[in-house]
Amino acid sequence: MANIKNIPISFKIGFSFLLISLFLLTILFILLIPKIEKEQYNNALLQTEKIVLLTKYQIDLVVDYFKYYNIFEKNESKIKISNQIEQIKLKSEFDTKYIEKNLIEDLRNINTNYNCQITLSKNSENILNLKNDKVKKSFDFKNTKYDEWENISLKNNLCPAPSYYLFKTIINNNELKLTCSSYFENSYTNIENDVKEIVQNGFSLSENIHKGKIYLMWINKEIDKNNLDKSLDTINNDNNQNYCVSKISNYRVPKSGELTINDILEVKNTKNIKHKIDNKDTLTWISKIYENENEKFVFVLSAFEDDFINDINSPIVKILPISILALILSILFGYFLFKKWIKDIEKLSTTAKQVCLGKLNFRSNIKGNDDIGILGIAFDSMLDKIEDNIKTLDYKVEERTTELTNSLQSKELLLKEIHHRVKNNLALTINFIKLQKFKINDKNIVNALTSIENRVYTMALLHTKLYESTNLDSINFNIYINQLIKDIKTTFEENLDVSIIIDVEDIFLDIDQAMPCGLIINECVVNALKYAFIDNNGILEIRFKKSNSEYILEIKDNGIGLKKDFKIEELTSLGLSLVNSIANTQLYGNLEIKKEIGTHLIIKFPLI
Repeated sequence: MANIKNIPISFKIGFSFLLISLFLLTILFILLIPKIEKEQYNNALLQTEKIVLLTKYQIDLVVDYFKYYNIFEKNESKIKISNQIEQIKLKSEFDTKYIEKNLIEDLRNINTNYNCQITLSKNSENILNLKNDKVKKSFDFKNTKYDEWENISLKNNLCPAPSYYLFKTIINNNELKLTCSSYFENSYTNIENDVKEIVQNGFSLSENIHKGKIYLMWINKEIDKNNLDKSLDTINNDNNQNYCVSKISNYRVPKSGELTINDILEVKNTKNIKHKIDNKDTLTWISKIYENENEKFVFVLSAFEDDFINDINSPIVKILPISILALILSILFGYFLFKKWIKDIEKLSTTAKQVCLGKLNFRSNIKGNDDIGILGIAFDSMLDKIEDNIKTLDYKVEERTTELTNSLQSKELLLKEIHHRVKNNLALTINFIKLQKFKINDKNIVNALTSIENRVYTMALLHTKLYESTNLDSINFNIYINQLIKDIKTTFEENLDVSIIIDVEDIFLDIDQAMPCGLIINECVVNALKYAFIDNNGILEIRFKKSNSEYILEIKDNGIGLKKDFKIEELTSLGLSLVNSIANTQLYGNLEIKKEIGTHLIIKFPLI
């Protein structure tokens, strides 16, 4: 008994639950799994057979539908066309102006509404020739009787083939010839496509059970007797003389393995045949749709037996409720068997949860000399030490946080004061430049001072925005550029009619990138407004965006542009030289100049 008490409680509980669970689950697996697998296999076969029969009945309905609907539709269309032609004859006979005004229009209506190719001739010379996309063939009308329909079939093998209807008559000494598709009206084709889609949806039902191949085919009943004991995929089928696979099938080339043509021809209604394809056990359902003296129309579904087995749901899903019940019974049995120990474990678990929720003063108060008692005492002692350490740590963190907060506020105040003083100094410099401009009459010097004034203003505006911003490290580049362009434009003549398009994303840039970009935009905009537009009107575009790992700045105008022999390596102007220098040395990017209509500058530089 002493040795049993020394065994860890976790081992006792775990081993007891394990034995009970394994015992119950083993019984369930031995008794139920083979039976469930067999039942599921048989159900899959039965369901597949039902789907085969359902598909057979669907196809039977489709065949009967088209058999009778096709005849009705064609006869009705032929009557409609004949009636319209009779009306045309009467109009031609009693209305002398009808042929000139309305005859061609009425024939064109027949051409488009009934998929007919129409030829109107006089003395063997064509007066009118109306084509139709549905008519792919031309025919000789020598054997066609006047005012009677003649059917021409192009079928030369087992596969369905299009047919055409010929009609000729005389209208006011003119010979009228019609070559019409058997699909007289487009609505008939739409109905056929809808029916085909319904049949193919029926095929997809069986694909949810297996990964088989489905064929719908015609087989020649007069096939060479030497081929009866051969499979479909081993005989010669040039021009579909021996069999033809329907376009509705999900596979166009049949593969029957050991299944012979004779096996298929012997099926009277529906039959399941077991054979091999590629040395794999295969189940094939063959269902006869119809047959006549020359051909047999069958539905064939072949699937590997392994696919049925692999697609069977795991028996565990069905016995899972029983397994859960067995586990619950084991847990209840173990609970009553180890009630006291489990209660102490629950106390420890509750204590741990409360501590995780922040209640560091919560204790388990478990006592005893066994494993659970020793664990409870040690756990409470550990919590006492953790609580003391956290209190000490919180006090030190609070002291350090106060120091860092005071230091950060001092630095932010100092940085804001620096931006304010730099802004004021630059504003004072701008005012000095303006005063100096009023005292100078030389236009070149005034222009040079204005350029310097704009560059200084670009830097002053940046420091103004940083001073006004709550974030002293960066500014909204969109707001900065819009204000900069607005102020630059006011320095030029009022008769300057240039439309400036600004497309800048809401991107925050720090001073190291914002100031170089501002200087570049200032140089380009000022140069464009000065020199690009001869008649003082045009369009100037400024775009800035972020793309992957780089920024892209584009400045484009539709002005006079640069010289044809311009090379970026031979820059002589101060403005472009300054732009190129800033792009390379301060932004660590590159400048690209495109010589299109006007000037197009593209500057790409990496993100910081």
